[in-house]
Amino acid sequence: MSIAEAIRPVPNAYAPMPMRIGRAGHDIDGVFTWALEPTAPFAFEPGQFNMLYAHGVGEVPISISGDPNDFSSLHHTIRVVGNVTEALAALEAGDEVGVRGPFGSTWPLAEASGQDVLFVAGGLGLAPLRPAILSVLTRRSEFGQVTIIYGARSPTDILFRAELERWRG
Repeated sequence: MSIAEAIRPVPNAYAPMPMRIGRAGHDIDGVFTWALEPTAPFAFEPGQFNMLYAHGVGEVPISISGDPNDFSSLHHTIRVVGNVTEALAALEAGDEVGVRGPFGSTWPLAEASGQDVLFVAGGLGLAPLRPAILSVLTRRSEFGQVTIIYGARSPTDILFRAELERWRG
């Protein structure tokens, strides 16, 4: 049984859950990250996504970008590209958003145990890989060499800059 199956607080992933935005940060131009505050522990596995609902506007699938070992907050990194993401971007810390999920296939990290791991991402593509990277780094002794290759259009488009520097260490 996975961690997500063991503590899954909602019996129906299709039922929306209201969550308060605990922290909202501007990452790069047109991209922001939320730390949502679940009312109960929220478990997910690397590679999964949620449907985020902007009240009165609609919903959009967004990859989870947080640490799967942190059950107290749920991070999503969002690029503003349409009506729903524009409505989500207008929300602030303390506002409420609807969340359904988690959905999707997970990264097969167990299969990589004892092997070298290579993560390759460009631009916003680092956000959905971040949970897998954090999982591997948390269980560092279980893997061989870990390499992260990341590119962006320009230095101002680099996501998670401080974290990338720590990972380099």
